[in-house]
Amino acid sequence: MSRYRLALACASALAVAASALPAAAAPPLGEPTRAGIDCTDASDGAERLNIKVDGEMATGHYALPEAAPKATVVFGHGYGHTSYSWIHHMTRTARELGVIAVGMDYRGIKISPDSNSDGLPESRGWNAMKGAEDLIAAAELFEHACGTTRTILMGVSMGANMSGLALAKARPSTENPLFDHWIDVEGAVNVIETYAGARALAPFNKTAANAKEDIEAEMGGPIEQRPEEYQRRAVVTRIDDIKASGVKGVTVIHGLDDGLVPYNQGREMSSLLLAAGIPSDMYTVGRRSPQSEQETTATGYVGQQLKPDYKSPLAGHASEKSTTHIIMVTAFERLADVVGGYQPLLHSEYLVDGELGTFGP
Repeated sequence: MSRYRLALACASALAVAASALPAAAAPPLGEPTRAGIDCTDASDGAERLNIKVDGEMATGHYALPEAAPKATVVFGHGYGHTSYSWIHHMTRTARELGVIAVGMDYRGIKISPDSNSDGLPESRGWNAMKGAEDLIAAAELFEHACGTTRTILMGVSMGANMSGLALAKARPSTENPLFDHWIDVEGAVNVIETYAGARALAPFNKTAANAKEDIEAEMGGPIEQRPEEYQRRAVVTRIDDIKASGVKGVTVIHGLDDGLVPYNQGREMSSLLLAAGIPSDMYTVGRRSPQSEQETTATGYVGQQLKPDYKSPLAGHASEKSTTHIIMVTAFERLADVVGGYQPLLHSEYLVDGELGTFGP
């Protein structure tokens, strides 16, 4: 397929998302609550993970490969989800890519029973800092227990806030970084913007009202009272810390018509990575694929007022549970490439089209 260089303009939409550590030789931040931990497993299932982080119990799930792991992949789930939403991704990733796959629940989030009939529990909370620490703890645990030499982060939606902060808080190292690569998928990397959108929509939208309340709980109050805490937890303000982590590459993936986390947040992250000299790829997902499920789009908010069954031809915000939506398919394709050894050299732009394929350098 022929490839073309892209010149993409920033797009924005008003919507809402529905410390260096000790040196490598030090004990991991998270300690398992049982002696030892397995590193391979012939089954296709996932195990419950219980570890102590800063004296508190952190929970999650992990899946193991059949043979010696090639790497550890740490997943960060999004708003309203838990690690249960990622069990099918973990088991598939461990089996197909030969890696340890782990996802955490973020200490302090409120987990509630299934209410939307998808068979999975739900959650409330925007516990960005503790979530970041839990992802670090899981990465360190498997690095020490299984001797994995490469760890890849992947966060979706709100999970990009947690995983991006984990990268910023990871041990600074150019020789032995904790995280080798970060994949930011439709990420809420600017929680200040997300909060502003949530606050604007809160009087009219229950999800927005919940997000506003949960973000304020994480920050200790509204932004007027705690501006420094909002800034500390916005990934886009931590670019110097991300560079100091020694991460070797970053992949940013965002739908052009995202109606939950606006596309401009992906563009902000990509631009800052480029300015900081961190090798990165930016994947803008334009038209959705025929296999993409119903999604939340920015233009859909307007279009559905005029035509109730309107569906945007452009890619919106994917469900992180999906294995067929173009955003998630692109994310796992890029993850497979990184596990296989791919790293960006400088900075490249790609356009993913659901009808024509991928275009780039």
